[in-house]
Amino acid sequence: MSARLATPTDLPGVVGTLVEAFDQDPVWSWAFPDPEARAAQHAAIFRMTVTHAIANDAVWLTSGYGAVVTAFGPDVNEMSDADAERFPTVLGDLLGDHAETVNGLFERFDHARPLEIPHLYVSMLGVRAQARGHGIGMALLASVVEQADAQGIGTYLESSNGANDHRYESAGFRVHGSVPVAPGRPAVTTMWRDPAQGK
Repeated sequence: MSARLATPTDLPGVVGTLVEAFDQDPVWSWAFPDPEARAAQHAAIFRMTVTHAIANDAVWLTSGYGAVVTAFGPDVNEMSDADAERFPTVLGDLLGDHAETVNGLFERFDHARPLEIPHLYVSMLGVRAQARGHGIGMALLASVVEQADAQGIGTYLESSNGANDHRYESAGFRVHGSVPVAPGRPAVTTMWRDPAQGK
């Protein structure tokens, strides 16, 4: 597997992979419940994060955009200050009355992060359908995590699909906590990986 940092010209391909990967995700499909509008809504949100991530060398990808990871180092926010400020308005335009509930979830994600400890924050890991089942997503994640190891810092992520928890555990992550989503919905598991010894 060859991995590289994304450049601004990769923005459409990276967003396309994330839109496809998260279409049926338990949390992201709940947040954006209209299946007809979901792809365009996801694209609008992901574009805000990915644009900022690319500008901060925080997006890695495999050939053909088969797998994508966005991972932010210490002191790098998930969005630019301008986009973070307008994010609630964008959600309102996309989701109407549901926006306040969804924005509340994103705020709980922010509060759950152990900001007092420097870490690499893996905010998204997406794999296109045609590339699944070959291990490239976890291989790309391992490549990204090596950079945290080299810096001697931990890695943090939110597992929005419980079916993936065991994959993260096999990569050295352990359960850190949980974030409630909504009544009757499974909570999101937060996970932490200490830096590998000797790195």
